[in-house]
Amino acid sequence: MTRMRRSVLGVLVAVLVVPAADAAVHTQLVGNFDTPIQVFAPRSVPGSTLYVVEKGGKIIRRQSGGHRNIVLDIHGHVSGGSEQGLLSAVIAGRKLFVYYTNGAGDSRVVRYRLNSGLGHVQAGSRRTILRQSQPFDNHNGGTLQYRGGHLYLSLGDGGDGCDTAKSAQNLNTKLGKLLRHDSNGWKIVGYGLRNPWRWSFDRMTGDIYIGDVGQSRREEVDFLDASRNGGTPENYGWNHYEGTLSGTCGSKDEGIKGPGKLVFPRYNYGRSVGSTVIGGFVYRGSDMPAQKGRYFFGDEGDSWIKTADARTLNNRQTLGFSVPFLYSFGENSQGELYVVSGTGPVYKLLDN
Repeated sequence: MTRMRRSVLGVLVAVLVVPAADAAVHTQLVGNFDTPIQVFAPRSVPGSTLYVVEKGGKIIRRQSGGHRNIVLDIHGHVSGGSEQGLLSAVIAGRKLFVYYTNGAGDSRVVRYRLNSGLGHVQAGSRRTILRQSQPFDNHNGGTLQYRGGHLYLSLGDGGDGCDTAKSAQNLNTKLGKLLRHDSNGWKIVGYGLRNPWRWSFDRMTGDIYIGDVGQSRREEVDFLDASRNGGTPENYGWNHYEGTLSGTCGSKDEGIKGPGKLVFPRYNYGRSVGSTVIGGFVYRGSDMPAQKGRYFFGDEGDSWIKTADARTLNNRQTLGFSVPFLYSFGENSQGELYVVSGTGPVYKLLDN
């Protein structure tokens, strides 16, 4: 059974966010886009500037007043499967890194150089820094992040169901891993992941939160303390564990392998709660003072958004509205939070 397949479809239907009367947080429409899949911004730009990644292959910059321009268009180079396409991007200085699946369905990370205004890529600046074959067309992950001079990427286990390629516990492949890139290439930060679709750093502490989409029983949010980033990679247990349940993959179970300490999720939940976890962010902005230090995350299958205490993920609360086809959360340069619906809308989160 695959997850995210049915969700990343770009279905063109009108969807409204339905508020509840007692909601402490509400949404404000930023704009509509063509199957948006991620929103982000480097810290060097004004808070009104956002970069929106569209699944079909474009990155759109939206500035104050709603002005838009196309930063990058690689629509002729990306595959169009339901879990494929242009999946993530990040800017570091004047470098734009993008993660996508190419026409053959394989994963690529490519670096471009931007002009001084960070509004256009420079001709001839393209450089490929990751080539990863994909055995199936699902569980591609993944999210790019940049911190401390390093580029990070999450990759799924290669797809099909129950890790058919036997990747997540195999330290000789990049599949099923959280990776960091440095001068010596790609290094494993964490392994035993199934489909870490969306993950993030806490911009204040450097702690890592990983939303790992489950098979058929459990969804999970994994946590990596900043002090352990760069040490022995931690093992998050897939496919021996799905959340805190063992044996859900039957004869395909690969057991627990490698030197990493087995780490159970900070929060996991079953199908009565949701079906496709969407990892989010710890709120560190100023527009929602009552939410500072709360981790926002969601579920695409059941369209809810929850908040929880940072680090422990205790004291969970469900917000009073839903976002159908919830694909991602994102931050602007000031740490304000946004949510992305794959049907087109991008919303900013605000206090009432």
